[in-house]
This record gives sequence, structure tokens and C-alpha cells, in this order.
Amino acid sequence: MTTSAEKSVPTEVNPPAAAPSAGDKSPDREAASLPQGSGFFSKIKLPYVMGIGVLVIIVLLLVGYMKFSGSGGVEQRKRIDVGNTNPGQVKTINMQGHWKGEDLRENFVTETVKEFETRNPNLKVNIKWNADFPGGRQGALRATIDELKSGKIDWDIIWLEPFYYQEIADGLKDQNWAKNYLVDFETVPGFKESQKPFILSDPQFRNHMNGVITGPYMEGFYQPFFYNKDLTDKMGIKVKDKNMTFEDLLGYFKAVYDYNQKNGTNIPILYDSGDYTGGIGYAPSTWNLFQSLFRSEFSNLADVQDTKPSTAKLAVVRKVLGSLEQLSKYKPLIPGWEGLDWFGTRYYVLEDKAVFTVCGASWMYSHWHGIDARKTMKMVPVEMPMYQPVTHYMGGYNPMFAVVKNSPVRDEAVQLMMAFSTPNIAEKWVRYAKGPSGIKGNVSQAGSTSQDTTQFDTFITYITDKYGGNVFDSKTVDYVLGAKYKDLTLEFDKHLGAVMDGKITASQAYNLIVTDMQKVDNAK
Repeated sequence: MTTSAEKSVPTEVNPPAAAPSAGDKSPDREAASLPQGSGFFSKIKLPYVMGIGVLVIIVLLLVGYMKFSGSGGVEQRKRIDVGNTNPGQVKTINMQGHWKGEDLRENFVTETVKEFETRNPNLKVNIKWNADFPGGRQGALRATIDELKSGKIDWDIIWLEPFYYQEIADGLKDQNWAKNYLVDFETVPGFKESQKPFILSDPQFRNHMNGVITGPYMEGFYQPFFYNKDLTDKMGIKVKDKNMTFEDLLGYFKAVYDYNQKNGTNIPILYDSGDYTGGIGYAPSTWNLFQSLFRSEFSNLADVQDTKPSTAKLAVVRKVLGSLEQLSKYKPLIPGWEGLDWFGTRYYVLEDKAVFTVCGASWMYSHWHGIDARKTMKMVPVEMPMYQPVTHYMGGYNPMFAVVKNSPVRDEAVQLMMAFSTPNIAEKWVRYAKGPSGIKGNVSQAGSTSQDTTQFDTFITYITDKYGGNVFDSKTVDYVLGAKYKDLTLEFDKHLGAVMDGKITASQAYNLIVTDMQKVDNAK
């Protein structure tokens, strides 16, 4: 795998032949030195000789031109994979990478790429991780926006997940930018057969990218309720691994509070973060608890996903706000939680700085395992709390990479993405990431043997078997309040956090939410 950020290696164009020296015995010089009137050459008229010489020169020039242009000419200096017709020529695919530093998920990318290069010796993949761009992930997004605006293709494969679709759309001022700039993988032969059926049949997945299937749905995730088993054991709390109710959750919060009161300790109950990077941020705990409770009031997933404004849904919002107010009695949050940078503090639960967390998703395994593999094993993922059992769950599937339509190595880049779409790769993802995949695999278990199985494998297998593809993920309040109120997401989440923190009551929060909605109505 190439590590240079450059796409091509300059190819030297053959220099012109040096002028003959005085001592050279070229055919022209030999003919010129023959005495006049001697032998065969005396019979040849000078104009005739000159005509033959001109023809020879023309032929030589044509041959040289054809050789020069056939090897790519000046264009080859710019990029060796443009107009390459030589089967022995190496082409380079420039790819924005994802998951650097996230334990085995980084290995998942590098190993798959190396296997691809081994099978295709004329292709090399140059990965630049999104974390390594100036400004990190935001820098990678900016590079994508700049590339698509200018038409100068530096990256054949871009990092793209639903989380950031709108950010790029805003930068390009083009809501349909995926359709205009990216390869639609539904048109790629064999792609449909490589994905699990619900990926293409459920419109939610294509709607993430405004109607376009931008690549293989390699990453799947479920939303767990995580607890630190070292702490719960010390406190004498036994957490349900399935069918947790709100009353159970309230009891766990009270048990931690009582432990602190009795022992003079101050162990926070719930880790949360006010980091709103990329919109809603990396799924704050209070927002995820709200979502799980809210959704469990609707038995049909289609009713949950409906984005029309609904008085019935507003009634559920009021109910969940009341539940958060009940939880707030136990002062669950870390002091100053609003200012916590998620990435810089995601390890807090490993250091016993909180008992529970609902930040992130099942992919937290990779983050924690990359920080401290031993301490990761104290974290246990279980099914989210609900008011009542339902047949749908919080989770989703993401395409992580997309191919730029105008890439000069478009076909080769598509070929690489198809290499990420095989059953063996899907199974590797499940083993490495401890999460589901939208790519078809031959097995569904996260651990290949009982000896390999961890609590993370058990959770993924349980949720997969129970809910299948009946999952839904949203980072906005469009399905809660209605599509027209989508832009109220951040304010809505701040109201939730204020209730959980005991700063406002459920009634006050509800009134603020209704006022925000009225402002949107009046602005139309």
C-alpha cells in the first residue's frame, strides 16, 4: 500500500538525440564524402537524394510522436493513471480513510486494502486517514467540498457517512450533491446481491444520502445501554441484560445515589457530553435515553418514522420529559458535563468516573479497546430501557466511503469498494468491530467460537436475532416533532439535558419546545 500523498510518479520523456560530432560516421556524412561521378552514387541526382532524406525524417518524426503520445506524453507527468493503456502500468487509487486509532476497525481497512493490492498487482491504494488531514475530520470534509467545487480530483474515494451529508450539502449549496457527484452503487453489477435485502428495500438507508446508495453498508451498529460492571458489583446492583423497563432504570439511578449517600462518595451516575460536533454530536446519553423511551410508545416502526407533525407524538414527548425529571432527582450527570469534549473524555467510564453511559453506540467497543483493552472488558452492553416491549430497535447501517463520478480511476475505485462487499469481509467486520454489517455474510455470530465470545458478541447476536433489520437511526427530531422542525434538534437536545440536570422542569422544557415550534411556524 502506497503511503505517498502524490497520485503519480513523474515519467521522464526521452530527451532529444544529441547532435552528431564532427567525427561521426552517419549515413548522411558517408554519402556526402563520396567523390562526384564515382560508382552508383554518381548516377543519383541531388534533388532525389534530398527527397528521400525528407521522407526518412518525416517517418522518424511520426514514429517518435506515436511513441511519445502512446506513453501518455505530458499528461503522464501529471498522473500516471490517466489514459493508461499499458497493462503493466501501475494505477493509484487515492482514498480518504476512516477509523484510524479505533483498534481493529483500522486493521479492517488496512488488511482489506492489502488483500486487494495483492490480488491486483497493477493497482495501489494510497490512504490518507481523515484524522490526518489538517483540522482532522473537518479538514477531510473541507477537502471533499473543495474537490467537488473545483473539479480537480485529488481523492477518488471519499470518506462519507450519513452524519456529515448535510454539512457537505451546505458547503456545496447543493442538496442533491450525491446524485450529481458520486457513483450510485445500485447501478454497479453484483452490488445489490452483496447487501442484505433490507438495505435496498427500506427507504431509510437511501434517504440518508438523499436517495442515493453511495457505497457498501459495511458498518452496522446498535444502541446499547452500557454499565461498568466493576462499579455495579461494588454497589450491589444487578442490571438486566434484556427487557429493561423505565422503572428498572429509575431503580438503578436510585441505587447509585443511595450508595453515594451511604459511603460519602460522589460517583456520577451517567456520563453525558454537550459536544455537538457534526450536529447532534456523538449521540448524547440523554438524547438516546429519550429516543428509546419515546419510540417504545409506538408498536409500529412506520409510525415512529413518520415525519408529519402529530399531537399524539407531542403527548409522548411530554411523558418522556416527565420521566427525565424523575431521573434528575438523583443528580445523575457529571458536573460541567455540557463542556465535556466527547472524544477527549470518552474513556471516563473506563476510569470509573461514571457508572452508566449511552453515548456512542456498539462501536464504542473499538474506541475503548483501542484505549485500554483490559478495562474495556468491565463495560457491559445491554438492551435499552423501554416503557414496553416493541419489535423495533435503535440502530442503523452506514456506507462509509463513496466513489467520485469523475475520478480518472473510477472503475478501479468501484472495484475496491466491491472488495469490501464480500461475505468474508462482512464476517471480519463483525469479529473485529463487534457490530453488525449490512453486507451479506455466511454467519451471524460475532464470536466464531464459544471461547471467543464476549459480552459484546452476545449483545450483537441477541439484538440481531430479536430485531433483524427492523432498526432505525436518526440524528434529528424530524420524526419526533415533524420534518418542518428538523432544525430544532440542537435546542431540543439542550432542553432534554437541562431537565436531566435538574435545571428546569419537564413542564418548562415542554413549553420551551412548543415555543420553538411556534417560531418556526411564524417564520414560514
